[in-house]
Amino acid sequence: MKAGIDLKKMNDWYTRLFEELVEKYPGKAVAIVNGEIVEVGETEVEVDRLARRRFPGEIPLVVTVPTEDELVCLLFA
Repeated sequence: MKAGIDLKKMNDWYTRLFEELVEKYPGKAVAIVNGEIVEVGETEVEVDRLARRRFPGEIPLVVTVPTEDELVCLLFA
């Protein structure tokens, strides 16, 4: 693992803004660098590639944001 990656900080950011992400980017892949959404797209591979190109030397947090329907399914599974 690259020195300087703060996984707890990334997780805290994602948890804190999860509802906003679901509202703004349902079903989309997002790449986050230094607490900022830097790319939004259809696939994690796509946004990872674009984020690494824009921010060489950084490792983005890349996630696919669930839709509200997916969240409902998880709650009742």
